[in-house]
Amino acid sequence: MESKDTLRLPTGLLSSAAVWTTSRLLLGTLALLAVAIIAPSPSHAARRNLKYRLPADAIESLQFEVQHTVSTRFDTLPPEAEPYDVDALQASLAEVKTVLSGRIERVVGRVFRDSSLGLVSRVIDLEGTIDRGEGPVEASWDGLEGKSVSMRVLASGELLASTGWSHIAGAARGGDAVYAVLLQSVLRLPFDLPANGGAMPLAFRSRVPLDPLLNLDRNWNLSFRAVEPPAGCGRRCVAMDYTGSVTEVAVDAHPARPMKRESAAVVSGVIVLDNKVGFVKDHSFEIRWTHAVESLRENGTTRAAVAQEQVTTGRIFEATE
Repeated sequence: MESKDTLRLPTGLLSSAAVWTTSRLLLGTLALLAVAIIAPSPSHAARRNLKYRLPADAIESLQFEVQHTVSTRFDTLPPEAEPYDVDALQASLAEVKTVLSGRIERVVGRVFRDSSLGLVSRVIDLEGTIDRGEGPVEASWDGLEGKSVSMRVLASGELLASTGWSHIAGAARGGDAVYAVLLQSVLRLPFDLPANGGAMPLAFRSRVPLDPLLNLDRNWNLSFRAVEPPAGCGRRCVAMDYTGSVTEVAVDAHPARPMKRESAAVVSGVIVLDNKVGFVKDHSFEIRWTHAVESLRENGTTRAAVAQEQVTTGRIFEATE
C-alpha cells in the first residue's frame, strides 16, 4: 500500500484540481437532471404492453392442430441417379400431406440475469395421418412423441437461442410438421397493440440450429393490425392479425452432405392473447414456402437441384381438460 507521501501534490496544483473536479461534478449533475426531466425514466422506456407472461415452475399446456403439405419436383439429377427408378421416387414425393394434432407442454426451467427465459417445450399425445397420394394412412409418431426443444426467449417472444431441434429432425419422424408449431407458439410480438385501425410493422431475424453444422437463418417482415377478439373472450383479450414475408438462407456445412437452400415464404395469421396474464388463447397461422435446394459437389458446383412448395396451416389454442 502506498504511503501518504506518494500522494502529495503542490498546494496550488491541488487547489486547481479540486476546483476543476468540483466544476465537472456540478456540470454532470445538472446534465443528469436535464436528462431526467426531458427523457422518460428507464422503467417507463422499457415498458412493453404486449408480452408473454410465461409462468415459472408451472406447466402450461396448449393444444395444436397442423396440416403440412410438401410438393417436390426434381430439376437436376446427377449421372449417378440413372440406374435407379427415379420416376417412382418422384411420384412418391410429388405431394406428401401430413395431418397432426397433439399438445405442447411447456415450462420455464430457468430465468437468466437479463430476464430472458429458458422455455422447454415438448410435444405429446400425438395423432395423425400421412397421405402420399393414395389416401391418408394412420402414422406412428414414436420418433416424435415426448421430444422437447429448449428456447431462450424474451417476454416479447424474441428468440435468443435454442437447442434440441436435432431430436425431432430425421426421416419418418414428422419433425417438419412441428417446427412451425413450436416457433409460432412464441411468435415475436409488436411493442404495443396497433391503434386507430393502423398497421404496426415488425422486422426481426431468427436462427434455428438443426445441428452444429446446419442453421436456418430467417428474416421476418410482418405487419400487425388490431382486430376484434372472439366472442366470449371479454375485455381481457387482445387480438391481432398479421401478414408478411420470410426469407431463409441455409447452408449445410457437413462434408458428407454439402447442400444449400434458399427459401421465401408468405405468412399470415391471427393471434389472441389474454393480455392480463399473457397466455396464448388462440393462434391460427399459414406459412407458404418456396424452397430451392441444391446438393453440391466438393468443388462447389451443383450435383442435384430440387424445388419444393411447402404449405403449413395450423392452430394453437388453450388446452381443455
